[in-house]
Amino acid sequence: MPDKIRYKTKIAVIGAGQAGLSAAYHLKKLGLAIGPDFIILDAAPSAGGAWQFRWPSLTLSTVNKVHDLPGMSFEETLEKADKTVQASIAVPHYYELYEQKFGIEVYRPVKVENVYLRNDRFYIDTSETLFSAMGIINATGTWENPYIPSYPGADLFHGEQLHT
Repeated sequence: MPDKIRYKTKIAVIGAGQAGLSAAYHLKKLGLAIGPDFIILDAAPSAGGAWQFRWPSLTLSTVNKVHDLPGMSFEETLEKADKTVQASIAVPHYYELYEQKFGIEVYRPVKVENVYLRNDRFYIDTSETLFSAMGIINATGTWENPYIPSYPGADLFHGEQLHT
């Protein structure tokens, strides 16, 4: 990609789930503008972060309000108080409305392939475009690379171990 243009910004937010959207909200609140001041990159095809890929049995009654974002409650986006709505449908809808309400423009689907430091700037190589930034907010979350702790006797267990 050496012949492509590298777009400059001050901050690159990588991930548009809860942490990425929260970061974007606060950056805008500080007076920063999307584009020259910061960008948001997300690998998912649409709004919703990892929520759009959750299993169907995960409903609003089982997610314990872990989806709320600053400045807009999840409750105000529900059409009815039905707690059996699938989280994989309701939470992405909420994130989409959140992005619209606060004018948060997300580049997607854009997979960040490489981030490296060069001449006091972070170079961000994506599947589509090249960027550089003075700072990075890594908001990729835990769904992509879950932490699986070690525990006594794990090496003795020969069965299948799963992680949600």
